[in-house]
Amino acid sequence: MFKIGDFAKLGHISVRMLRHYDKLGLLKPSHTDRFTSYRYYTIDQLARLHRIVALNGLGLTLQQIADLLGEDNQLPIEQLRGMLKLRQAELVQELEEKQTQIASVAARLQQLEREGQPSPYEVVVKPLAPVRVAGMRALVPSASQMNGYCRDLYAQLYAHLARHQLTPIGPELTIYHNEEFTEHDLDVEACAPIGDGFVPPPDESLHVHELPATTLVAGLIYEGTYREVDSAILSLLQWAGQHGYVPAGPLRELHLSGPAHVGGRLVEPAVLELQLPLRKASIDE
Repeated sequence: MFKIGDFAKLGHISVRMLRHYDKLGLLKPSHTDRFTSYRYYTIDQLARLHRIVALNGLGLTLQQIADLLGEDNQLPIEQLRGMLKLRQAELVQELEEKQTQIASVAARLQQLEREGQPSPYEVVVKPLAPVRVAGMRALVPSASQMNGYCRDLYAQLYAHLARHQLTPIGPELTIYHNEEFTEHDLDVEACAPIGDGFVPPPDESLHVHELPATTLVAGLIYEGTYREVDSAILSLLQWAGQHGYVPAGPLRELHLSGPAHVGGRLVEPAVLELQLPLRKASIDE
């Protein structure tokens, strides 16, 4: 048996919490000396302690945990593992959302700090020839889920291309189809340019179409992480506004440094070309 202090060290928990668990009847000592009132625990009780701490980490109250475990640790380890994995996924999503929010705020702050200063990006205006692409398109619920959705879209896209023995003839590109800015339901298409002649079977979700020629496009080269690309997009939009232009089509993101994902993992830092079709702003709008 172990004294309460030693058992606390084994369980990586404070003595105070062990006493609290004892008071609630959640984890009572295996033995309490009737003369000294010293609490003693057995190594077998570590399993119950780990269950208590894990369930508490899921957000359950100690009373809920007591009701769930009962007197004999009746919660099967398989069920607990499933609960923990679900909570882990929720925490990862919450973290992604916070990181995306931080990156967005940082991008806006950079724009404020650069007021009156030259842009760190060189914007080039040029025409674009028509491009025939094969694409997979989806609505992404939120910006924080963009990476996962794009990873899956590109995986499906390349699987379709391999099935039909098609080789892209240029860098892959992501197209953002929403006409107005939105934080939810982002209309995104993962594309690869292909040659003429191929028509997908009607039962396939692969979409083959031509990106039309555009006479006026503003573009810039961005190097960095995908999460921080908003800063470059804001700079591109600011340049457009300063020169009397407004967007005239969806933003294109060309992956000049290669596929965004390799083996299911995001490849960073990336080299991207952001391309934004433009038209002259009208005072009648």
